[in-house]
Amino acid sequence: MIEISPFKALRPTPESISYVNSPPYDVVGQNEAAQVISENPDSFLKVVKPEAIIPSGKKIAYTQLAKIAAKNLKSMIDRKVMMIEQEPCFYVYQQIDGSYQRTGLVACLSIMDYQKGLIRKHEKIRIKPWKERVQHIKITRAHTGCPLIFFKDDEMIEIIINRAKVVQNAIYDFISDDGVRNRCWKINQEDMMASLGKAFIEIENVYIADGHHRVAAAAEVARLEDQAQKSSRKGNRLSEEYFYFPALLVPHNQIRILGYHRLVKIHSGFSPNLFLQKLKKDFMIEKITPNQSFLPSKKHEFGMNLNQQWYRLFLKESNSILSDDFVDHLDVAILQNQVLFPLLDIVDPQKSKRIGFIGGQNSLSILDQEIKNGSKIAFTLYPTTANEVMEISDHNEIMPPKSTWFDPKVRSGIFVHQF
Repeated sequence: MIEISPFKALRPTPESISYVNSPPYDVVGQNEAAQVISENPDSFLKVVKPEAIIPSGKKIAYTQLAKIAAKNLKSMIDRKVMMIEQEPCFYVYQQIDGSYQRTGLVACLSIMDYQKGLIRKHEKIRIKPWKERVQHIKITRAHTGCPLIFFKDDEMIEIIINRAKVVQNAIYDFISDDGVRNRCWKINQEDMMASLGKAFIEIENVYIADGHHRVAAAAEVARLEDQAQKSSRKGNRLSEEYFYFPALLVPHNQIRILGYHRLVKIHSGFSPNLFLQKLKKDFMIEKITPNQSFLPSKKHEFGMNLNQQWYRLFLKESNSILSDDFVDHLDVAILQNQVLFPLLDIVDPQKSKRIGFIGGQNSLSILDQEIKNGSKIAFTLYPTTANEVMEISDHNEIMPPKSTWFDPKVRSGIFVHQF
């Protein structure tokens, strides 16, 4: 039983949407964000990644960064770059990338559903980014990005969303800087909103794709706000806006996940021949001829570039190391447990300085550039599936770090929820 609520979105004007929208804060580096802002002063990166306007190397506390974000957001409102919706609405948000299309509903979800475990997670929360997001939400008094959350596809929800695209003209239609076409429609008809609410009541669980830290931070801010307002509150505490956060809700069969690849620095004394011999214990190895970049086409298949030569690795059927644990059967876990840790001494991939993670549609070209000097080994992986994410989440398991690259990314600055 999932509760969804319409909300009065703070959103760009139709004239400003093309230059306000931005990538999420966690997929763009500080220098890249600074370059974008220098060329486009109204990029929403000024709000979601305020450190980008701070001189490089200067350290500023989370609280101060959040105050800068709040000031930048207020400026955009005061200058009428952004507008506040006059009535609570739902929104349809569609992203088109070539032949791929993803259409979902932007709505507010309940923090209570998250606390009950109805909004399920698969990722470990890291303290530093979580604390940063808590301060950001608390001080801006806004949820400035929409997490991507998916649900098992539902025919009734699809019918209502498709109907909304017919009865209303699009409020936005623009190409973002990643080449994706973004289209949005407003749903403000009472009967349609009521039907969507009823349809989601029938949905047992939803699953966080991108945005674990934003959702966890929203829950913490709700706790803090609830605690602070206990003495002065009148009426139902759960009706407060801070008990809700916005999300893009998408059917699971429209979720696209790309491979999240690994790049490992070779340590001194490394022997390529000995490494290949050890790999043969658990993997069949095939040299790629002609030598060219290789992306796996199925589960338990891996690509590897060693000394600028590409190989295809496939886990042997006789391999007996796999346990009954769902997580151990993921390709990211197999690579970590049977290659990166025992053979390359990568004990903790989140802490090791010898491993990098490359995701996205340009990942192969980035890998090819990185391995040119021969001092690194590249591994390409078959994408984790939405069904695997659901299965692991349903069993309250946590995936290894950097298991999923959801694509395309939900743009920031389109729908902001204030409280």
